[in-house]
Amino acid sequence: MSTHAVLVATVKIRAGFESQFSAWKAHHDQALGKISGFVSGDMVPPTQPGGNEWTILLNFRSRDNLVAWQNSSERADLLAEAGSLFEGGSYREIEKVGVPAEQEQGSVTEVIFSKIAPGREDDYRAWSARMEAEQAKYAGYRGMFLQPPDEVGGMWTSIIRFDSAAQLEKWMNAPERAAMLKQSKDFIEHEQLTHLATSFPGWVPIDPATGEGPPNWKAALLVLLGLFPIVMLEMKFLGYLLGPLGVENRSLATFIGNFLSVALTSFLTMPLFVRVFGWWLFPKGDKNAQTIKGVVILCVLFAIEVVALWNLF
Repeated sequence: MSTHAVLVATVKIRAGFESQFSAWKAHHDQALGKISGFVSGDMVPPTQPGGNEWTILLNFRSRDNLVAWQNSSERADLLAEAGSLFEGGSYREIEKVGVPAEQEQGSVTEVIFSKIAPGREDDYRAWSARMEAEQAKYAGYRGMFLQPPDEVGGMWTSIIRFDSAAQLEKWMNAPERAAMLKQSKDFIEHEQLTHLATSFPGWVPIDPATGEGPPNWKAALLVLLGLFPIVMLEMKFLGYLLGPLGVENRSLATFIGNFLSVALTSFLTMPLFVRVFGWWLFPKGDKNAQTIKGVVILCVLFAIEVVALWNLF
């Protein structure tokens, strides 16, 4: 059975070859965009000050698509082209099948939707690579995600991550970024920017007083509180209910289960929990005491759920 696949590569860039690496990345992205089943790519800069190890994450719809890329002549040519850029020729890859793409916690994200002039896609890719090289020079930068549109003429999606809102804001107002935007006027027809102050946009609100969402770990605990019983009940009864409808294919049954889980979490459990635990998500007064109180209550509720569903199977 084909499953989502991720190819993770780490490379060490030779000192002084950063600009050449950015140009190579543009060629790399251009070749990947032509591969069937390629979903998206993410290039994460060094996490240590003065480091030179970059991480490349490539998402494919299936392992077959990933293997096709690994065996392609385009990839072989790209690796040969970049051999002089890598320290010691380093290009280490790890294949992960059936797992989601990299998950980030505790960061702030800017999503940019760009309308590119027809026939200027390659110019945009090269420009994005140069923009990423400039972003990587700023403190708190955690990587950039670039995804082409699913249809001709659609919007390109760029996702920029920084450790904090202040660091992101510093980059968004940077003179380097302003200069880069001037260079893009010929091929970017329109852009939309969306700021995500939480890793759970749509499920948890933003505090109007601060413009920030609650800590991601709090939102994650509320998601778990509602999702656990939903998944347990689906595992027990969904197959029984789908049988008479003739739904026996595991892929379709899993899709239906995931659809129900997301729908119930989005429209039932999370709206309820956000109202009930609003005092805990955005505490006032003694914040530490309220945070501890909320964690204790959640632990009790988790225990009740586990005990109540213990003999379900």
